Parts: sequence; C-alpha cells; structure tokens
Amino acid sequence: MRWDALLLPWLAVAGAGGIALLAALLVNLRDRRIDTRLGDLAERGGRPGSKRSASASTHRLPEIVQAAIPKLGAQLLPGDEAKRLRLQHRIIHAGIYAPSAVFILLGMRLFLTLLGLLLGVGSVMTRLVEMRVGLWLGLLAAGSGFLLPSLWLDWRKSRRQDEFARSLPDFLDLMVTCVGGGLSVEGALQRVTDEFLVVHPTLAGELNLVQREMQLGQPVDVALRSFAERCDMEAVRTLSTFVHHAKRFGTSVADAMRIHADTLRLQREERAEERAQKAAVKILFPTLLFIFPAIFVVLAGPAAIQLRERFVAPSVGGS
Repeated sequence: MRWDALLLPWLAVAGAGGIALLAALLVNLRDRRIDTRLGDLAERGGRPGSKRSASASTHRLPEIVQAAIPKLGAQLLPGDEAKRLRLQHRIIHAGIYAPSAVFILLGMRLFLTLLGLLLGVGSVMTRLVEMRVGLWLGLLAAGSGFLLPSLWLDWRKSRRQDEFARSLPDFLDLMVTCVGGGLSVEGALQRVTDEFLVVHPTLAGELNLVQREMQLGQPVDVALRSFAERCDMEAVRTLSTFVHHAKRFGTSVADAMRIHADTLRLQREERAEERAQKAAVKILFPTLLFIFPAIFVVLAGPAAIQLRERFVAPSVGGS
C-alpha cells in the first residue's frame, strides 16, 4: 500500500475533528447569542423598535464566525508564559491593541489550517484531482494557512515601522518649531498631533496614546519609552533617552530633538544609498533569466534559420 493511501485517512480524521470542534463551538455560541440578545432587550426596556447598538452594525464578519474564532484561539493559547508574552509583543508591534487579538490570531491560524486540510480531502473525495495531487494540495494549503497569520503580522509591523521612519523627522521638526516658539512640550505635542491627523495618521494615533499617558501623570520621557516599546524602533528609544537626559541635566529639549532629527535624516539617506547599491545586484538575476534569453533568440534566431537553410536543406535534397 502506498504512503498516500495511508495518509488520506489521517487527513480525513483531522478534517472531521476540525468540523466537530467548530460545530461544538457554534452550538455553544448560539446560547451565548440568545443571552446577549435578551440582555440587550432588557437594557432597552423591551422596546422592539429600538435601534441596535452601533458596534453590532459595524461588524464586517458574520456574527457567528467573529465570535467563534476567539473561542477557538483561546484553546490554543501557549502554556509557557514567555511564549505568550512574545506573541503579545508581536501583536502590539503590529499596532493591534485589542485584548482578544491573541485569541483571534490563534483561532485564524487553526481555522485556515483546517480549511486547507478540508480543501485537499474534498478535492480527493470529489475526484477533482488525483489522490497524490490532492494530498499535496491539502498539505500545502494547510501549511500556508498555518503560516499566513504570522506572515501577515510581520508584514504589518514592517509597514508600520516604515511609516514611522518616514514621519519621525517631520514630527521632530515641528516639535522643535513649537517648543522654540514658546509652547510647552505637552502643548507642542498636542499641536503636532492635530497637524498629523491627515498627513501621518498612524503616528498621530500613537501620539494620542502618548498624550493620554502624560495626562495620567507619566513624564514625557516615560510616555515616549512606552511608545518605543509599542513600535519596537530604536529611533524612538533614542528619542526618549535624549528627552530624559535633557530633563535630567536641564538642557534644551528642542536642541536634543533637532540633533535627533538630523541623525534620522542622515540614517535615512544612508539606507537609500545602500538600497541603490543593492539594486544593481538584485536586477542582475531577472536580467539573466528573462531578458538575455529573449535577446539571444532575437539575435541568433535569423542566423540559425539561415544556417539550417544552407546546410540542412542541400543535404536533404542530395539524399
């Protein structure tokens, strides 16, 4: 018996187990939906014409699936505290601060993995493809579904850090201008945040969090350090260190920010030069693989046809 025939029952069992698990969760969630609906009716005083809450109308996913995925991910939470904290930090670095984000991520990972297995088993059962192709398709889809949430998280973190790298020098320049004009650090931060709501909305959202921490009594350097931990960027950590030293030794905060802005611009220019130098090497492989063969065919094709007509045709005619 071949190995693919032995592997198919295990894939079928895994798919059936996933379906059974999802069905159990949906049954459990149905009772919870009833309790939630009764609670909403009780809060509205039993008036049937009352409007539904605004949060319920903004759900993009169906209500059942949206509630099932966090419940599914709660069962997969790592038992190791270090792994759990590392996963939470990755989610925070991606700019997701919802308390249930860890559960949703793990639930989506399991859901996509089971969906890939079901895709492979279903393609074999319905005889759309051969058994070997269906098994490889199921394994490939399951592996892709398992890795896709993690890859999406890394992509979101990278895009977010790129946005911060582009907007931080502008932020520091405006802060220097406002502080030099007589505003306090808190007032300058509020003014810059209002200006960045349209131009750099991602940074403006983080600056709003910094202001809230300052309103709760945190010093500006501590609030900036928390911002650095949320975005995982060395430039923001350095900014918080500069502000801390300026407040500690009584130096000008505007001068510290001006120096840091110049440093960030210099680093950005160096990164641009580095990417420009790497571009020549990166473009070499597509050139060798795609452009040179086409040029070779265009240049050598007519010569090959003429050689064939001169040497092959006479030999065929003479024979």
